[in-house]
Amino acid sequence: MPEVILEEARTLPASAYVPLGRTGRTVSRVGFGTYRVDDRHPAHREALELALDSGINLVDTSTNYGDGHSELLVGQVLKARAAAGKDNSGITLVTKAGYVQGSNQREAHRRFKAGSPWPEMTEYSKDCWHCISPAFLKDQITFSLDRLARPRVDVFLLHNPEYFLSDQHNKRVNSEEAQDEFHARLTRAFAHLETEVAAGRIGSYGISSNTFIVPRDRHDFVDLTRVLENAGPGFSVIQLPLNPVELGAREKHHTRDKRSVLDVARAAGLGVLVNRPLNGFSQQSLVRFAAIAPPFPVVPGASSRSLTQLAALEADFTRSFAPRLSMEKGAPPPEELLAVHDFFKQVAASAKDMVTVAESWEQFVAPRLNELLPQLEEAFEKDPAFATWSRDYRRLVNEVASWAAQRALENEAARGQGLADKVRAAFGEVPGETISQKTLRGLAATPGVDCVLLGMRKTRYVEDALGAFVPTA
Repeated sequence: MPEVILEEARTLPASAYVPLGRTGRTVSRVGFGTYRVDDRHPAHREALELALDSGINLVDTSTNYGDGHSELLVGQVLKARAAAGKDNSGITLVTKAGYVQGSNQREAHRRFKAGSPWPEMTEYSKDCWHCISPAFLKDQITFSLDRLARPRVDVFLLHNPEYFLSDQHNKRVNSEEAQDEFHARLTRAFAHLETEVAAGRIGSYGISSNTFIVPRDRHDFVDLTRVLENAGPGFSVIQLPLNPVELGAREKHHTRDKRSVLDVARAAGLGVLVNRPLNGFSQQSLVRFAAIAPPFPVVPGASSRSLTQLAALEADFTRSFAPRLSMEKGAPPPEELLAVHDFFKQVAASAKDMVTVAESWEQFVAPRLNELLPQLEEAFEKDPAFATWSRDYRRLVNEVASWAAQRALENEAARGQGLADKVRAAFGEVPGETISQKTLRGLAATPGVDCVLLGMRKTRYVEDALGAFVPTA
């Protein structure tokens, strides 16, 4: 589905900006989250450019997002903005470190073999290690600044340091001993990060943790009150999950005197970023607080008859056009290039929700329609028969998709009502045209929350987020 960009992007009003705790930065109530965003996808670049041009002025990234490609994209976009004469001074850049995966893990192996490993490495699983030692953090900041092409990052966060606690729990280490060592490691990390603040490489620091929000008796609980006892003056920001079904940040279970983690953060003057606003986990299942529109034009009244017609059209391709194609060694047979009718039969039989349909379409069908078919149209540009075939193929693919997604489309309406009930239960009545806008508004209005981080890989996601905070005419 083509991206739609308004001719004049909606600009956030003054009411959509707040101070980020005691950092001295003023940020938009919605921030651009870059998980699953990187420099290899033009659509991601367009989305980030639109967000920044529209007034979203906080960008959250991490060393492990896209194995560094997220930071590369952010750096490239900021550099291009500066070259175009745009002012980047108001943009607050947040990055994180702690995960040792991908290229970071390969570097860790190299260092180990060379006899100079990063100390205090937590080998949580085969493909996921974790580290917050001063030596590791120093290198990570250097790597991040290089990818971001900047001399300084505004906020630097330790990324889910609770992996150490989970690892100790798996090894049956006494919880009190594990917590003592955990906070000792945090204290050493904070001491180093204070030197980074003094050197001007970071503006402030903090922690992003998924377990700030859990009850005190959990083995991986991160106690913000104890963190603050060991932190220096540069500790200014925390990040945690918050959405309509994961409300632990509001629960009065963080301290023994019945305060929430948001209460503690607000009393300390910390900036608070919340993540996963639209992706909640309830009873071990994902709840997506967004309407999932079909990624194809829905054809009313579509039936299984179109599936038979599509199968016949694919057979015609196999007879009339596939033999004329020369394929590279190792490539699939030409008759399989545009074969999708079996895929749609599986969708019709098993897909019960639009999330599954949309993801399946984008992974399997969209590349064929948007990449392979145009290449074939160019290859057969002198053959009017193929032009007719191609036109019929596009039409039938949309008809078959509409038929295959009927059950998911019916279920989507019921799902939307259920989501609206959950948002209302969490935040009361909040304005917004879409369920995602209502969710963002409810989260932003939560006392103690400064900025809601939203993954915005597509321009339409940016437009929807802006609509939550831009007054309607």
